[in-house]
Amino acid sequence: MKVKSQTSNVKSLLVGYAIASIALFLYSFTQVDLSLTLSSSSWLQTIQKSFQYVGFFERPTSTALFVGIIGFWFVLYALALRRAHRGLLGLSSIWKIVGVVTILLILSYPAFSYDLFNYIFTAKTVLIYHKNPYEVIPLQFAGIDPLVAVMRWTHLPSAYTPAWILLTLPAYLLGFGKMVFVIWNLKLFVALFYLLAVRGVKKVLEKVDPARIPLGVAIFALNPLVIIESLVSAHNDIVMVALSVWAILLLLEQKYISSWVVLSFSVAIKLMTITLAPIFIAAKYMADWRKWSLIALGIGFLMVLSRREPLPWYWIWFMPFIAFYPSRWWLTTLSTWYAFALLLRYAPYLYYGNWNAPVPILKWWVTIVPIIVALGIIGMGKMKAWSK
Repeated sequence: MKVKSQTSNVKSLLVGYAIASIALFLYSFTQVDLSLTLSSSSWLQTIQKSFQYVGFFERPTSTALFVGIIGFWFVLYALALRRAHRGLLGLSSIWKIVGVVTILLILSYPAFSYDLFNYIFTAKTVLIYHKNPYEVIPLQFAGIDPLVAVMRWTHLPSAYTPAWILLTLPAYLLGFGKMVFVIWNLKLFVALFYLLAVRGVKKVLEKVDPARIPLGVAIFALNPLVIIESLVSAHNDIVMVALSVWAILLLLEQKYISSWVVLSFSVAIKLMTITLAPIFIAAKYMADWRKWSLIALGIGFLMVLSRREPLPWYWIWFMPFIAFYPSRWWLTTLSTWYAFALLLRYAPYLYYGNWNAPVPILKWWVTIVPIIVALGIIGMGKMKAWSK
């Protein structure tokens, strides 16, 4: 009976994640830019416009749907972590969930960021216009290329590294000029690195905490922020992170040259993981490289925050290293509530449709309140432990 109950619980969790993924998939199309047409089919355009109407002209409804969907994702995450902690959710079940979520969300629209369109245009600049993306700006192609109307930061040259631009070129070429195919190609490419990161986290945990591998993998792989920013918005941060995780694995296996090569590839995608270089140099002499890795990334994060606001996908940088500490319940609690706060920062924009007041102050409040809640939960947990 106990085995049947466990199987039933896993199936219900899998069904829950499938429902959450379908809901997020459908909601993503409410955010299709009004200047973008995804298909030449008239009936598909009609469907697209009906979704856009909810996102752009029924903003209170859209915002309520978004908060409800995000809340559902975090409820599922809490249930998954609880079951993994109790030994009721194994690796095979986690991989099934990851598989279902990945397949469904690859097809979603990049609802919460325009970065994917910047990736596409940068590749197009190289392949179609034969220009150096560091010497021209997208605005120069306004009136020539309709993609410019969809993009943001069109007044600046490309901010992406040469390595990342190079990796995006095949995805553009294999799209054969069809925007939907190019989007899906890039999302598939990024999703492969999400899966690679999950696999890497599992391999590292085999060396640092083999008794809690399912919990550690679930902490990373099923985190709603990691899933949304990697599989929906398709940020290249997950590519950088996946490579850094495998670099760490090679370091633990004492394959030092290989680890430095892979870390170099990670830095070549996005510079943030250069903060891990001192950890790689001094790893032999550190009692706990995990702690110092988090500190190093934290210093880099603070440097970024000195120049701009915290963007939700930045938290992907930390998630593997938090997952390497599956026994630190307080760290997972704080991370989970902060991830929830970061995703909630989208809500004020979804409601008002701009970044003007009162959006900045609302973003501040939806960030700080979950953090206070997390600290309260951690404090009560610590007090309960001390009283025993």
